[in-house]
Amino acid sequence: MGDQEYNFEPFADTKEYKDVNREIIVSWIASLVDAGVEKVERLLDIATGIGTMVQLFVEELPSDWEQPEVICLDKSEGAIKQARKKLTSAVRSLSSINAPIQEMGGLEDKVSVAVWGNGIHNLSEGEQLEAVTRIVRNLEEGGWFFFNSAFYEGARPEGTKSFYRYKVKRAVKLLREKGVERSKDNSRAEASKFLSKKHYRELVERAGLTVREVEELTAPLHQEAWEYISGFKNYAMGALHGYPVEEAQIALKDAVAPALEKYGIKDKEGELYVPRKWLRVSSRLE
Repeated sequence: MGDQEYNFEPFADTKEYKDVNREIIVSWIASLVDAGVEKVERLLDIATGIGTMVQLFVEELPSDWEQPEVICLDKSEGAIKQARKKLTSAVRSLSSINAPIQEMGGLEDKVSVAVWGNGIHNLSEGEQLEAVTRIVRNLEEGGWFFFNSAFYEGARPEGTKSFYRYKVKRAVKLLREKGVERSKDNSRAEASKFLSKKHYRELVERAGLTVREVEELTAPLHQEAWEYISGFKNYAMGALHGYPVEEAQIALKDAVAPALEKYGIKDKEGELYVPRKWLRVSSRLE
């Protein structure tokens, strides 16, 4: 992720994001415990962003486990700086790599666990295979690779498509009112090409890993979270391809409230939300 390339990191700091990822991480750690793992020596966090996944992972480890050595990898220097600031006091050993995962070299010491939170969908299919292959090269024997994504085929639960259609329709109306026109460029961002559960299962298998679990869970997302997602550059490029990206981001964010008002579900506090599915995958080098 380039510095300031898109407004995704604030989403990683929302309660919704933390809640769903905490639940996912709890399930991953349970897999480790069930497999007889007694400690995580070294943890690699891929596309680390502001360090949310590391923070949650360390918090959910069994209380009698030693903290792992943590390696944060991100192609954004700014993200690395934010993560180091956030995590320095939370982990016993922290190092960082400023590079995209598909260009990561060999680590001096192989890692016990690699975690990739909600980012694999940003790469092309070829880049995904290169990335996971590099991860496997840096896993110790018996090591684990966990990842998740809210941008895959099936991420939109049944009954929610009207919300998305209305949001896009409303955003287009806002753009037209501002005189913003669509170009003839029909290229789409990788994040708009939702890949299937079957694809991700086969991806890790092709890289030499054994799939342990491919599961989905559903999370409620409220207005703030949807506005952050709509400010995500690749999301806007996919939903409103052909329109100037920055204008599309603004229009989609402004369309969230009316779309929720029309198609949102009320929670116990009367706040409107629309559910979103997360895919979680666990695999092991055996």
